[in-house]
Amino acid sequence: MKIGVFAASSQSGRAYLADFANQGHSVYGYCRPSEHGKQFISAIKENKGILLKRPKENKNKENPCILIPLENFRIGSSLEELIEHSEIIIMAEPSIYFLESIISLEKAGISKKKIPIILSPCRTMLVPQLWKVLGEGYPFVCFSTCAYSCKAPEDAVSYIKRRKRVWIASLEGDIGEKDFSKLELLFPQCIWSRIPAVTSLGNIGMVFHPATYLLNYEAIVQAEKAGQDYSFYMEGIANAPQVGITLEKIDAIRLEIARQIGIKVLQPGKATDESEWNAIMDELYTHEKNWEQNIVKLRAVRREHLSKISSMVVGTQFWLDYTYGVKRIVNEPLYKAIGRTPTYQKMSVAQKRYIEEDVPTGLLPLYKLGKYFKLDVSILEELLQKYCNIENKNFTDFIDAYGEITEGIINYLRGSENN
Repeated sequence: MKIGVFAASSQSGRAYLADFANQGHSVYGYCRPSEHGKQFISAIKENKGILLKRPKENKNKENPCILIPLENFRIGSSLEELIEHSEIIIMAEPSIYFLESIISLEKAGISKKKIPIILSPCRTMLVPQLWKVLGEGYPFVCFSTCAYSCKAPEDAVSYIKRRKRVWIASLEGDIGEKDFSKLELLFPQCIWSRIPAVTSLGNIGMVFHPATYLLNYEAIVQAEKAGQDYSFYMEGIANAPQVGITLEKIDAIRLEIARQIGIKVLQPGKATDESEWNAIMDELYTHEKNWEQNIVKLRAVRREHLSKISSMVVGTQFWLDYTYGVKRIVNEPLYKAIGRTPTYQKMSVAQKRYIEEDVPTGLLPLYKLGKYFKLDVSILEELLQKYCNIENKNFTDFIDAYGEITEGIINYLRGSENN
């Protein structure tokens, strides 16, 4: 298949580029003509390929280090080549740049080809803005999370800690059967939905990232000044119960917004929801045992058994369960579940994008939605005020610049299945 990766120099862009090229797909990696993009292209050419690294011990028994030669993929800074090459384009840059990038793609002629665009991940309520550029109904696929836990440790290197077990993607716009078949082939782990709220409100980054970064800001800055890594999830949440309590409060707001919209919610701590979740996962784990040595069948089993959550928004502890296999323990607080998550125990460094991206595209729209439904969003307001103080922004101007939530936005979130 012909795949385009927009922002191939980013950490997730490298993962998509390396993984799909390694699988034998025809990949064009687009890099912005910035200093970073030029440096990445130069490093790839000098290295004669991209080095794909994985943990030394991985369940799929894949080679922990492999050079994918340059002749197996293409790389450059031509939007026209990207459009001409691609059957599907994956946007793998911070979502704060998506609108600017879509405008550039429109000028380069993408609207004539109607190439499905994957937003990885989409963040919150973005597609209506993009339709204003490419036309209402343009085919978008919104991932609730990146397909990988990955890093970009060196030039011309992609480190994939693991592929996510399963994630939800909302199909938005005019996506036909032919394009959908390609998506199913590329992403056999995906649970497909026609309800945008399950990815906009299923954006767990808005819960985990901004509050953790802001509440640990002084410690993170101190570690940076000392030239030390700050273990974002372990020090910032697992060893900081009060931060975990704040995250649970944010999560409760997110879930209540989903309820107000009319989306089914499963909330940790609610007995009936715990029971329903337990039944879903017990059935899945029972069937998984039969296919532990067959990754293809295992992915199909996970997708089949979890398809029932394609119209739901679930709490963070349930998300950790189906995404990372951190089995839910009833009444366990979030900070302890984070502490049991293997992928967070390894190289979980603090990244500035956790506020630069996840505040304006996650925390802020969540605050706006909460205000629309007249919920108590004081905890979000406090965090947004702290962010504005750090970034030297005027709070009122920052809040007002986002615009207002309208009935049209709420109807968009409900999606075609609920209209």
